[in-house]
Amino acid sequence: MQRIILDTDPGIDDALALFLALASPEVQLEAITTVSGNVHVDLTTRNALALLELAGRTDIPVARGCDRPLVRRPVVADYVHGSNGLGNVELPEPQLRPVGRHAVDVIIEKVMEARGEITLVPIGPLTNIALAVREEPRIAQYVREVVIMGGALRVPGNVTPAAEFNIYADPHAAHMVLHAGWPIRSVTLDVTTQALLQSWQVDRMASNGSQVTGLIRQMIDYYLDTFGQLRGITAFAMHDPLCLAAVLRPELITWKSAYVDVELAGTLTLGETVAYFEQLEDIDPSLEHLHRSNVQASVGVDVEGFITFYLETVKQVFS
Repeated sequence: MQRIILDTDPGIDDALALFLALASPEVQLEAITTVSGNVHVDLTTRNALALLELAGRTDIPVARGCDRPLVRRPVVADYVHGSNGLGNVELPEPQLRPVGRHAVDVIIEKVMEARGEITLVPIGPLTNIALAVREEPRIAQYVREVVIMGGALRVPGNVTPAAEFNIYADPHAAHMVLHAGWPIRSVTLDVTTQALLQSWQVDRMASNGSQVTGLIRQMIDYYLDTFGQLRGITAFAMHDPLCLAAVLRPELITWKSAYVDVELAGTLTLGETVAYFEQLEDIDPSLEHLHRSNVQASVGVDVEGFITFYLETVKQVFS
Protein backbone atom coordinates (compact mmCIF):
# COMPACT_ATOMS: atom_id res chain seq x y z
CA MET A 1 0.00 0.00 0.00
CA GLN A 2 1.35 3.41 -1.01
CA ARG A 3 0.74 6.08 1.62
CA ILE A 4 0.68 9.39 -0.26
CA ILE A 5 0.31 13.09 0.43
CA LEU A 6 -0.77 14.81 -2.79
CA ASP A 7 0.39 18.43 -2.86
CA THR A 8 -1.57 20.06 -5.64
CA ASP A 9 -2.97 23.17 -7.34
CA PRO A 10 -6.07 21.90 -9.21
CA GLY A 11 -5.84 22.51 -12.27
CA ILE A 12 -7.30 20.25 -14.96
CA ASP A 13 -4.49 17.71 -15.05
CA ASP A 14 -4.25 17.86 -11.24
CA ALA A 15 -7.91 16.79 -11.12
CA LEU A 16 -7.14 13.87 -13.40
CA ALA A 17 -4.23 12.87 -11.16
CA LEU A 18 -6.46 13.05 -8.08
CA PHE A 19 -9.02 10.76 -9.69
CA LEU A 20 -6.27 8.24 -10.46
CA ALA A 21 -5.17 8.31 -6.82
CA LEU A 22 -8.76 7.83 -5.63
CA ALA A 23 -9.36 4.98 -8.07
CA SER A 24 -6.17 3.06 -7.28
CA PRO A 25 -6.68 0.32 -4.68
CA GLU A 26 -2.98 0.41 -3.76
CA VAL A 27 -3.13 4.08 -2.68
CA GLN A 28 -3.87 5.29 0.82
CA LEU A 29 -4.31 9.03 0.32
CA GLU A 30 -3.25 10.49 3.67
CA ALA A 31 -4.05 14.09 2.81
CA ILE A 32 -4.39 16.62 0.03
CA THR A 33 -2.43 19.81 0.54
CA THR A 34 -3.12 22.78 -1.68
CA VAL A 35 -0.94 25.57 -3.03
CA SER A 36 -1.26 28.56 -5.33
CA GLY A 37 -0.23 27.75 -8.87
CA ASN A 38 -2.62 27.12 -11.71
CA VAL A 39 -5.00 29.41 -9.82
CA HIS A 40 -4.90 31.08 -6.39
CA VAL A 41 -4.89 28.80 -3.35
CA ASP A 42 -8.45 29.86 -2.44
CA LEU A 43 -9.61 28.26 -5.69
CA THR A 44 -7.25 25.27 -5.59
CA THR A 45 -8.53 24.46 -2.10
CA ARG A 46 -12.16 24.81 -3.15
CA ASN A 47 -11.47 22.65 -6.20
CA ALA A 48 -9.85 19.90 -4.13
CA LEU A 49 -12.83 19.83 -1.77
CA ALA A 50 -15.35 19.84 -4.62
CA LEU A 51 -13.54 17.06 -6.49
CA LEU A 52 -13.48 14.87 -3.38
CA GLU A 53 -17.21 15.41 -2.88
CA LEU A 54 -17.89 14.57 -6.51
CA ALA A 55 -15.91 11.35 -6.12
CA GLY A 56 -17.63 10.48 -2.84
CA ARG A 57 -14.40 10.61 -0.81
CA THR A 58 -15.08 13.11 1.94
CA ASP A 59 -12.95 11.02 4.32
CA ILE A 60 -9.70 12.53 3.01
CA PRO A 61 -8.44 15.66 4.80
CA VAL A 62 -7.63 18.77 2.78
CA ALA A 63 -5.19 21.35 4.15
CA ARG A 64 -4.87 24.82 2.64
CA GLY A 65 -1.29 25.85 1.96
CA CYS A 66 0.75 28.76 0.69
CA ASP A 67 -0.85 31.60 -1.22
CA ARG A 68 2.33 32.95 -2.85
CA PRO A 69 5.85 31.89 -3.84
CA LEU A 70 8.78 32.27 -1.46
CA VAL A 71 10.46 35.16 -3.30
CA ARG A 72 9.19 35.92 -6.78
CA ARG A 73 5.92 37.59 -7.68
CA PRO A 74 2.93 35.25 -8.00
CA VAL A 75 2.05 33.76 -11.38
CA VAL A 76 -1.01 31.71 -12.33
CA ALA A 77 -2.04 29.64 -15.35
CA ASP A 78 -5.73 30.46 -15.54
CA TYR A 79 -5.24 31.18 -19.23
CA VAL A 80 -4.71 27.42 -19.58
CA HIS A 81 -7.07 25.98 -16.96
CA GLY A 82 -9.89 28.53 -16.98
CA SER A 83 -10.66 31.21 -14.42
CA ASN A 84 -11.73 28.64 -11.82
CA GLY A 85 -8.97 26.14 -12.61
CA LEU A 86 -11.33 23.39 -13.77
CA GLY A 87 -12.01 24.47 -17.32
CA ASN A 88 -14.76 26.81 -16.08
CA VAL A 89 -16.92 23.81 -15.20
CA GLU A 90 -18.98 24.88 -12.19
CA LEU A 91 -19.15 22.24 -9.48
CA PRO A 92 -21.52 22.64 -6.50
CA GLU A 93 -20.19 24.59 -3.54
CA PRO A 94 -18.50 21.94 -1.37
CA GLN A 95 -19.86 21.20 2.08
CA LEU A 96 -16.54 19.65 3.06
CA ARG A 97 -14.21 22.12 4.77
CA PRO A 98 -10.41 22.18 4.98
CA VAL A 99 -8.79 21.13 8.23
CA GLY A 100 -7.84 23.89 10.64
CA ARG A 101 -4.08 23.49 10.16
CA HIS A 102 -1.75 24.80 7.49
CA ALA A 103 -0.61 22.39 4.79
CA VAL A 104 3.02 22.70 5.92
CA ASP A 105 2.12 21.53 9.42
CA VAL A 106 0.07 18.62 8.06
CA ILE A 107 2.95 17.47 5.86
CA ILE A 108 5.40 17.55 8.77
CA GLU A 109 3.00 15.80 11.14
CA LYS A 110 2.14 12.99 8.71
CA VAL A 111 5.76 12.28 7.78
CA MET A 112 7.02 12.36 11.37
CA GLU A 113 4.23 10.06 12.57
CA ALA A 114 4.83 7.43 9.86
CA ARG A 115 8.57 7.44 9.38
CA GLY A 116 9.72 5.84 6.16
CA GLU A 117 6.17 5.29 4.89
CA ILE A 118 4.93 8.57 3.36
CA THR A 119 5.56 9.49 -0.26
CA LEU A 120 5.19 13.18 -1.07
CA VAL A 121 3.75 13.77 -4.55
CA PRO A 122 3.92 17.50 -5.35
CA ILE A 123 2.26 18.21 -8.69
CA GLY A 124 2.18 21.98 -8.35
CA PRO A 125 4.71 24.64 -7.31
CA LEU A 126 6.94 23.39 -4.48
CA THR A 127 6.27 26.13 -1.92
CA ASN A 128 4.62 23.92 0.73
CA ILE A 129 7.26 21.21 0.39
CA ALA A 130 10.15 23.67 0.70
CA LEU A 131 8.71 25.32 3.80
CA ALA A 132 8.01 21.94 5.40
CA VAL A 133 11.60 20.74 5.05
CA ARG A 134 12.93 24.12 6.19
CA GLU A 135 10.74 24.07 9.31
CA GLU A 136 11.46 20.41 10.11
CA PRO A 137 14.63 19.21 8.31
CA ARG A 138 14.25 15.70 9.72
CA ILE A 139 11.44 14.94 7.28
CA ALA A 140 14.16 14.58 4.63
CA GLN A 141 15.34 11.51 6.53
CA TYR A 142 11.90 10.11 7.28
CA VAL A 143 10.02 10.53 4.00
CA ARG A 144 9.88 7.46 1.79
CA GLU A 145 10.51 9.54 -1.35
CA VAL A 146 9.47 12.72 -3.13
CA VAL A 147 8.04 12.32 -6.64
CA ILE A 148 7.83 15.68 -8.37
CA MET A 149 6.02 16.82 -11.50
CA GLY A 150 8.24 19.61 -12.68
CA GLY A 151 11.10 20.69 -14.87
CA ALA A 152 12.26 20.34 -18.44
CA LEU A 153 15.72 18.82 -18.83
CA ARG A 154 16.34 18.08 -22.52
CA VAL A 155 13.27 19.80 -23.96
CA PRO A 156 11.95 23.39 -23.94
CA GLY A 157 9.81 24.74 -21.15
CA ASN A 158 6.07 25.28 -21.40
CA VAL A 159 5.76 28.72 -19.79
CA THR A 160 8.99 30.21 -21.15
CA PRO A 161 11.44 28.72 -23.67
CA ALA A 162 13.56 27.64 -20.70
CA ALA A 163 11.18 26.84 -17.84
CA GLU A 164 8.37 24.48 -16.92
CA PHE A 165 5.46 26.12 -15.06
CA ASN A 166 5.67 24.42 -11.64
CA ILE A 167 9.35 25.26 -11.26
CA TYR A 168 8.99 28.74 -12.77
CA ALA A 169 6.13 29.57 -10.37
CA ASP A 170 8.45 29.12 -7.37
CA PRO A 171 12.05 28.45 -8.43
CA HIS A 172 13.47 29.23 -4.99
CA ALA A 173 11.25 26.58 -3.43
CA ALA A 174 12.33 24.12 -6.12
CA HIS A 175 15.97 24.86 -5.33
CA MET A 176 15.39 24.11 -1.64
CA VAL A 177 13.59 20.86 -2.42
CA LEU A 178 16.26 19.63 -4.84
CA HIS A 179 18.98 20.22 -2.25
CA ALA A 180 17.20 18.85 0.83
CA GLY A 181 18.96 15.49 0.68
CA TRP A 182 15.93 13.22 0.33
CA PRO A 183 15.24 10.66 -2.42
CA ILE A 184 13.70 12.43 -5.42
CA ARG A 185 12.22 11.22 -8.66
CA SER A 186 11.35 13.93 -11.15
CA VAL A 187 8.70 13.53 -13.84
CA THR A 188 9.48 16.25 -16.36
CA LEU A 189 8.20 17.63 -19.64
CA ASP A 190 10.68 15.27 -21.31
CA VAL A 191 8.12 12.50 -20.77
CA THR A 192 4.83 14.21 -19.92
CA THR A 193 4.64 15.91 -23.31
CA GLN A 194 4.73 12.44 -24.88
CA ALA A 195 1.92 11.09 -22.68
CA LEU A 196 -0.99 12.35 -24.75
CA LEU A 197 -4.64 11.52 -24.14
CA GLN A 198 -6.66 11.67 -27.36
CA SER A 199 -10.20 13.04 -27.58
CA TRP A 200 -11.61 9.71 -28.77
CA GLN A 201 -10.12 8.00 -25.72
CA VAL A 202 -11.75 10.55 -23.43
CA ASP A 203 -15.08 10.07 -25.20
CA ARG A 204 -14.86 6.32 -24.83
CA MET A 205 -14.04 6.58 -21.12
CA ALA A 206 -16.87 9.07 -20.52
CA SER A 207 -19.42 6.90 -22.32
CA ASN A 208 -20.15 5.14 -19.03
CA GLY A 209 -22.10 8.22 -17.95
CA SER A 210 -20.44 8.76 -14.56
CA GLN A 211 -20.10 12.25 -13.11
CA VAL A 212 -16.33 11.91 -12.74
CA THR A 213 -15.60 10.79 -16.30
CA GLY A 214 -18.11 13.34 -17.58
CA LEU A 215 -16.21 16.08 -15.76
CA ILE A 216 -12.94 14.84 -17.25
CA ARG A 217 -14.42 15.12 -20.73
CA GLN A 218 -15.78 18.63 -20.08
CA MET A 219 -12.45 19.88 -18.75
CA ILE A 220 -10.40 18.42 -21.58
CA ASP A 221 -12.88 19.72 -24.16
CA TYR A 222 -12.47 23.19 -22.66
CA TYR A 223 -8.67 22.94 -22.79
CA LEU A 224 -8.59 21.74 -26.40
CA ASP A 225 -11.21 24.25 -27.57
CA THR A 226 -9.48 27.26 -25.98
CA PHE A 227 -5.80 27.06 -25.14
CA GLY A 228 -5.26 24.04 -27.39
CA GLN A 229 -6.80 25.70 -30.42
CA LEU A 230 -4.61 28.78 -29.95
CA ARG A 231 -1.46 26.64 -29.77
CA GLY A 232 -2.36 24.04 -32.38
CA ILE A 233 -2.66 21.33 -29.70
CA THR A 234 -4.98 18.44 -30.52
CA ALA A 235 -4.40 16.08 -27.56
CA PHE A 236 -4.13 16.51 -23.79
CA ALA A 237 -0.70 16.13 -22.15
CA MET A 238 -1.11 14.10 -18.96
CA HIS A 239 1.54 15.91 -16.89
CA ASP A 240 0.25 15.33 -13.36
CA PRO A 241 -1.44 11.95 -13.92
CA LEU A 242 1.87 10.58 -15.21
CA CYS A 243 3.57 11.76 -12.02
CA LEU A 244 1.02 9.87 -9.91
CA ALA A 245 1.42 6.83 -12.16
CA ALA A 246 5.19 7.02 -11.61
CA VAL A 247 4.56 6.29 -7.93
CA LEU A 248 2.29 3.33 -8.65
CA ARG A 249 3.94 1.93 -11.80
CA PRO A 250 7.54 3.22 -11.87
CA GLU A 251 8.37 0.68 -14.58
CA LEU A 252 6.34 2.75 -17.05
CA ILE A 253 9.14 5.32 -17.00
CA THR A 254 12.83 5.02 -17.83
CA TRP A 255 14.93 6.69 -15.12
CA LYS A 256 18.46 8.05 -15.17
CA SER A 257 20.53 9.50 -12.33
CA ALA A 258 21.30 13.19 -12.68
CA TYR A 259 22.39 16.26 -10.79
CA VAL A 260 19.60 18.81 -11.29
CA ASP A 261 19.64 22.46 -10.28
CA VAL A 262 17.44 25.50 -10.90
CA GLU A 263 18.33 28.86 -12.41
CA LEU A 264 17.48 31.61 -9.91
CA ALA A 265 19.16 34.68 -11.36
CA GLY A 266 18.71 34.59 -15.13
CA THR A 267 16.67 37.41 -16.60
CA LEU A 268 15.46 35.18 -19.44
CA THR A 269 16.01 31.76 -17.85
CA LEU A 270 14.44 32.04 -14.39
CA GLY A 271 13.18 28.61 -13.34
CA GLU A 272 15.16 26.65 -15.90
CA THR A 273 16.11 23.19 -14.67
CA VAL A 274 19.64 22.18 -15.69
CA ALA A 275 20.65 18.52 -15.55
CA TYR A 276 24.10 16.96 -15.53
CA PHE A 277 23.75 13.33 -16.57
CA GLU A 278 27.41 12.53 -17.16
CA GLN A 279 29.42 11.18 -14.25
CA LEU A 280 33.03 12.10 -15.02
CA GLU A 281 36.03 10.60 -13.27
CA ASP A 282 38.53 13.42 -13.85
CA ILE A 283 36.91 16.78 -13.23
CA ASP A 284 37.80 20.15 -11.82
CA PRO A 285 37.35 19.81 -8.01
CA SER A 286 35.35 23.04 -7.99
CA LEU A 287 32.75 21.35 -10.21
CA GLU A 288 32.61 18.09 -8.28
CA HIS A 289 29.15 18.86 -6.88
CA LEU A 290 27.73 18.86 -10.41
CA HIS A 291 28.38 15.14 -10.65
CA ARG A 292 26.70 14.00 -7.46
CA SER A 293 23.24 12.84 -8.47
CA ASN A 294 20.35 14.26 -6.48
CA VAL A 295 17.51 13.09 -8.74
CA GLN A 296 16.27 10.07 -10.61
CA ALA A 297 15.16 11.86 -13.77
CA SER A 298 12.57 10.63 -16.26
CA VAL A 299 14.08 10.13 -19.71
CA GLY A 300 11.56 7.80 -21.40
CA VAL A 301 7.97 6.61 -21.02
CA ASP A 302 5.77 3.72 -22.15
CA VAL A 303 2.96 5.93 -23.44
CA GLU A 304 0.57 3.16 -24.44
CA GLY A 305 1.08 1.34 -21.15
CA PHE A 306 0.46 4.49 -19.14
CA ILE A 307 -2.65 5.62 -21.04
CA THR A 308 -4.13 2.11 -20.78
CA PHE A 309 -3.35 2.00 -17.05
CA TYR A 310 -4.97 5.39 -16.48
CA LEU A 311 -8.13 4.77 -18.47
CA GLU A 312 -8.75 1.28 -17.11
CA THR A 313 -8.11 2.27 -13.49
CA VAL A 314 -10.35 5.34 -13.52
CA LYS A 315 -13.14 3.79 -15.56
CA GLN A 316 -13.25 0.67 -13.36
CA VAL A 317 -14.01 2.69 -10.23
CA PHE A 318 -15.88 5.70 -11.61
CA SER A 319 -18.45 3.91 -13.72
